[in-house]
Amino acid sequence: MATEVIIPSLGEVVEEVTILKWFKSEGEPVEKGEPLLEVESEKVTVEIESPASGFLGRILFPKGSKVPITKTVAIIVSQGETVPEGYDAQLSETSLKTSAPETKQMGPLGKESDDIKAAPVARKLAKTHGIDLSLVTPTGPHGTIMKKDVEAYLAAFPTDPSVSGFTSSGGEKERIKVSPLARSMAKAHNLDLRDIQGTGPGGRITRPDIHRELAGQKTHIEKTEETAHKGLPGTVTGKVPIKNVPIEGVRRVIFDNMFQSISQTAQLTLHTETCAESIVAWRQRLNGDGPRVSYNAILVKISAMALRLHPDINSTVDGDMIRVWRQIHIGLAMEANDALIVPVIRNPDIKTVREIERDITELVRKTRENKLVPDDLVNGTFTISNLGFANIDYFTPIIRPPESAILGVGRIAKKPGIRDGRVVPEARMGLSLTFDHRIIDGAPAARFLNTIKAMIKDPLAMIS
Repeated sequence: MATEVIIPSLGEVVEEVTILKWFKSEGEPVEKGEPLLEVESEKVTVEIESPASGFLGRILFPKGSKVPITKTVAIIVSQGETVPEGYDAQLSETSLKTSAPETKQMGPLGKESDDIKAAPVARKLAKTHGIDLSLVTPTGPHGTIMKKDVEAYLAAFPTDPSVSGFTSSGGEKERIKVSPLARSMAKAHNLDLRDIQGTGPGGRITRPDIHRELAGQKTHIEKTEETAHKGLPGTVTGKVPIKNVPIEGVRRVIFDNMFQSISQTAQLTLHTETCAESIVAWRQRLNGDGPRVSYNAILVKISAMALRLHPDINSTVDGDMIRVWRQIHIGLAMEANDALIVPVIRNPDIKTVREIERDITELVRKTRENKLVPDDLVNGTFTISNLGFANIDYFTPIIRPPESAILGVGRIAKKPGIRDGRVVPEARMGLSLTFDHRIIDGAPAARFLNTIKAMIKDPLAMIS
């Protein structure tokens, strides 16, 4: 049976990727789990593995193509099997956007909705509420839209003519196809979606379209100001930029992610400080008995054990539902090539510190070599950002959507401490917890932070 090769989510606000290379040609045999193609987003380069063994029956998008997330890019077939009808390759090595047909205004349930993978109950619910399925983010297998996805869309984007659609001169309501992030950006910048030409699949408005609209407005404003001030005498009170740096590429992704986080959550940060003498001594003992162990590995373990005691912190807002996750997956913020990357350590609550250290070492290696795969970046439930290396004591970390909390870790520094009634120098560490106050109250957040504080002060508290 033919198997689709689908571009997976990369665990960030990414709407499309560029295909850098195909490791196989059409007709060549492939093995399940074997690297099949390499793609690049504005932030990371990853290899996508073959989902099945067989033969590469057809490449639908060649090298250089820009392809949306969840799009089918190739077909794997078994020996003697032909590629099913309906899977046509792109004719040239251009992006999906530039090769797309002329944009058409579609009704709420145009033909494109029929072509999208969706569970029958999800399709029925979308039809009942007049929802274009291309606007719904899928979470099911192979990019299938499930009932919960439609429900989440309904909760997040209730019908609002000023945002989601407009009435034509003939009185017939037409739906404007727009991605959730582009919709949010347009609303924040007071842009009328009716004035924006969508270049995504089927004319969908995406983030780059909003960027172009904003850039066009900026150019118009600059020209207007230049005309207005032409001929005015120079003045020493003016200001001249050293350089103009476009907000694009990796910086654009970070720019948009941080905007989304701040604009869609109610973030509050708690700060505290704890004695770090015990974990300093613990790390020294570990390093004396075997391979080096980092403070990050110890902090990941401590945070995981604290999350087991405070499971409500390990949660996500999903429409009008709070989902408290059974699994604990902790992201560790890293800097790589001027980009903020957050690979995820899986199930650290059931791993030893040395096992966690091995995971971190492997993720660091893959990050440096641009070998991260999608599974390395997705489904985090909590994040740690450690700025101790930069001699920072406290800071206000920003939550990584769709998580609900992030721990900021400061440096370990010798400071005065009180012990047995005497002032003594001791190693102390600053901690900062940012949480989404919509679903986590201040007192539970403080208890969680105090649990981490207690475990750092006395690691035996993890097993008590």
